[in-house]
Amino acid sequence: MQDCASTALANQALVESMGLTEPRVEQDIFNELAELCAAPGFVHVLSWMSLRDNYVTYIGTMDSDALAASYAPGRTVRTEFLTLLGLLICQPIDLSEPTPAEIQALLDRTNALLKELHARLGRPMQESIIETAKATQGAVSDRPPSPFTRADVLREPIFYGGESAYNFQYRDMALERYAADEAWLLANMGFSIADAQTAACAISEIQNTKIPDVLSRFGAKASPSSSLLPAFTTTAEEIAAHCGRPVETIRAVLAAFSVAAPSNQDFTSLGAFNLANARPIIALSDGRYIALQTYGVVESLYDSPFYWMIGDKSYRAEASAHRGAFTEQFVAKRLRSVFGEQNVYWNVNIEGASDRVSEMDVLVLFGDRAVIVQCKSKKMTLESRKGNDHTLRDDFQKAVQAAYNQGLLCARALRRPELDFVKEDGSKLKIPELRNIYILCAVSDHYPALTVQARHFLDYEEDAVIHAPLVADVFLIDVLAEMLASPLHLLSYIDRRVGYAERVYGANELAILGYHLSQNLWFEDNISVAMVADEFSLDLDTAMTVRREGIPGTATPKGILTKFTGTHVARLIEKIEHEAHPDLIDLGFLLLDINSETVKQLDHGMKEVARRTRLDGRPHDFTLGFDTGDAGITIHCSRALPRDAVEALAGHCRRRKYVHHADNWFGLFVREADGLPEFSLAMRFPWKRDTRMDALTQGMVLNGNHTVAQLVSKSRTPDGSKIGRNDPCFCGSGRKFKKCCLM
Repeated sequence: MQDCASTALANQALVESMGLTEPRVEQDIFNELAELCAAPGFVHVLSWMSLRDNYVTYIGTMDSDALAASYAPGRTVRTEFLTLLGLLICQPIDLSEPTPAEIQALLDRTNALLKELHARLGRPMQESIIETAKATQGAVSDRPPSPFTRADVLREPIFYGGESAYNFQYRDMALERYAADEAWLLANMGFSIADAQTAACAISEIQNTKIPDVLSRFGAKASPSSSLLPAFTTTAEEIAAHCGRPVETIRAVLAAFSVAAPSNQDFTSLGAFNLANARPIIALSDGRYIALQTYGVVESLYDSPFYWMIGDKSYRAEASAHRGAFTEQFVAKRLRSVFGEQNVYWNVNIEGASDRVSEMDVLVLFGDRAVIVQCKSKKMTLESRKGNDHTLRDDFQKAVQAAYNQGLLCARALRRPELDFVKEDGSKLKIPELRNIYILCAVSDHYPALTVQARHFLDYEEDAVIHAPLVADVFLIDVLAEMLASPLHLLSYIDRRVGYAERVYGANELAILGYHLSQNLWFEDNISVAMVADEFSLDLDTAMTVRREGIPGTATPKGILTKFTGTHVARLIEKIEHEAHPDLIDLGFLLLDINSETVKQLDHGMKEVARRTRLDGRPHDFTLGFDTGDAGITIHCSRALPRDAVEALAGHCRRRKYVHHADNWFGLFVREADGLPEFSLAMRFPWKRDTRMDALTQGMVLNGNHTVAQLVSKSRTPDGSKIGRNDPCFCGSGRKFKKCCLM
């Protein structure tokens, strides 16, 4: 421990390094931004800022380098841009065109104010670090409470945290979210959700054509030199012609998602309601429309219709019911795409002898594993965004904690055989004996800083069967189902992610998933906390964009999904990844956990034992033991009849398991012709000393670990000397070789 003097010096150095001079208050910065946005021609500044920060340019194919600019320091994030847009529409919009020098000066001042605002919002966090350091000077005490339990500290990650949804998710999922509300939308708004989606797509496509055309007029000049605004301006007639919808329908859509300035008079502080979130398109008096951020358009497409509908008291209850049903049905649909229709159930009632115990929104049963998903549609309120501790915790309680509490009740119920589990059609569901139960808490909307809040606010329990929960939104579940599209891959990730619940830290779950896809989510035991930067989602962002937008590019990130490519191990995983047998799931988990070097060893072993059997007709084995996971695998090849081969492999695995002091051991029989898997088996029981096994394995050596593997010919002893069929077996069992390890 440091003494008081050195601690004080460290605190002073911390203060100086953070530059904690007395800053302006937040409202003063906000007011100056408001004045700046009212400057003549500021809309032209926003057009250049939008091109710089909201668009990705690439040539040929999409890759992570093209998206890297999205994570560059100084980039305006969506919430900052919508703040500027909201302030712009508070006053009449002056369309006069500034000079290039004036545009640059306005850009520079805007960037400086946004940087100052960010520093101001981050100050409570900096102050809390200093307060904690002072409070613990020279003392040994319990771990101080995290600053992230304070609402004023959380304002920064809430405002600046990454988006949880991709723009194409908002755009496409809106169709499903409001499919049941079609009649209301047509009768009250004059358009369907499909009409609105088509218009949003048309606006984006028109801009993608106009932006290069406008830029081509500027030549090679790097700085703003003229107006870019025409690229972001369109008309109802242009949109209708592009998408083939009646112009009256397009006008109705634009009326719902646009606003004419001056407006937004309630937007007087950073935490106040900003109309630009709901109506991100600017309507000009001459019939033109300006859409400076298409992400905001599709986000509003996903969010706003619900609020229109609950404004109709006669339809409010039905709209709320549809919203909840969408979340559950969407999650069930995506999980069925992974686990199959027969393994995913929606709305499972849990009933006791005399009453209903609870209900599972979505239940996955796969082998001896269950995934329970409890869904909520509660959003974060404006008061929470302002930094109100009470409402922040209350919102989290309703959105996440309540879902977890219900999930835990259901998880415990799955272990009570006296209860009945009733499916949607009224039939009873048979629950197998479960070794692992996972709870997912799913929210239906973007919930800012959800991962951070879950880490610090969620109260949960776990035991040997019921694991820590995974808190997600429907967008993450969509991405998980897309990228981890087999039961083995998805269950393996969930198992690891919740296993590191207290050890892995990231601002959002997409970054953690991105890390897993590229690096494999695994940490040494001596690592107490692993920080995952947002940039780890770059390859994931690229793959999702390529897949969903249908553009050329890298659709599968290099990493765990590609490391097995072309190997026998890949064929083995393909053979078992959709099988619900518990033993095969465990084998799959083990295979997904190995590194690239071990993949090569295992692949070589599978080929080599088959090659040797082809050469001499004798049985051959390859054993690989793993330090991590307390497990191992034995590969066996022979010309024995199937029943005899199973018995021989089982006997050898039993001995290998004992010698390695392992709790789990897997056996794999491969074909002589090509070394590909024929069948497998597993032994899962705690290791304990056994005098009989001591005798059976006397002289048997460890011939493999997680980094070194050895091939053992069945016609030679471990020291390499030849052994006859009728000689005593080298393993020390006392039996003849032909009746023991030759089998």
